[in-house]
Amino acid sequence: MTDKLRIAHCSDIHLDGDGYHKSADADCHYQSAFAHALSEMRAHKPDMMLLAGDLFDSNTATSETITWAMNILEEQPFPIIMIPGNHDCMTENAIYHRYDFNKISNVVNLTAEAGEVTYIEALNTAVWGKGMIDHSPDYNPLEGCPERPQDCQWYFGMGHGIHVPHGGDTSRSSPIHMSQLEESPCDYLALGHHHAALELINEKATAAYSGSPTDDVGLGATYIVIDLAKNTPTKVTVNAVAPLR
Repeated sequence: MTDKLRIAHCSDIHLDGDGYHKSADADCHYQSAFAHALSEMRAHKPDMMLLAGDLFDSNTATSETITWAMNILEEQPFPIIMIPGNHDCMTENAIYHRYDFNKISNVVNLTAEAGEVTYIEALNTAVWGKGMIDHSPDYNPLEGCPERPQDCQWYFGMGHGIHVPHGGDTSRSSPIHMSQLEESPCDYLALGHHHAALELINEKATAAYSGSPTDDVGLGATYIVIDLAKNTPTKVTVNAVAPLR
């Protein structure tokens, strides 16, 4: 049994994006910022990483950027489990139809529309997620998450969408309701879509939005480190990415 586990969680990298950095070097900002954030995550020595959507800003990212992303993920010294987000969702022209990220030795990309579970046997861990096809109010990122598998120590879920608190309502796309988090069988839910980090922890749920490691909204560029230990409350730490020098 793996009685302790450390997880890095990030999302919303938006490679090939231009929405926040319109300078002459905008094209390389997101690559440099993501590489820098990965270096900081490695320093925590995580056992694995959860990437909760929007690695790319759109499905029209260049082949050079996609290849760069595949290469840098492969260089990481830990397993990486990822899902599509609303910007790189599984439409007909999706990046993930054209490029098979599951061919990367340390990467599992969960793209099944109905959801799927992958197992990391060395860590006695299971992770569930699904591929977004239609970013709409009818899409429910956490719907269909199966009960906890009996043959694993740790169980994680991933979702990409907007948080809806108790008593809240929204007509926005891909809602994630607080009641769903509280009813989840997972030890931790890694969420993406909010660019500002947001912890959603109470006596019934342990979930968080990691914020974006390439965008300075909210607390600034951020990622999360999660520490789990048997018979111990899950510890969620939001880390600000140090400025690039």
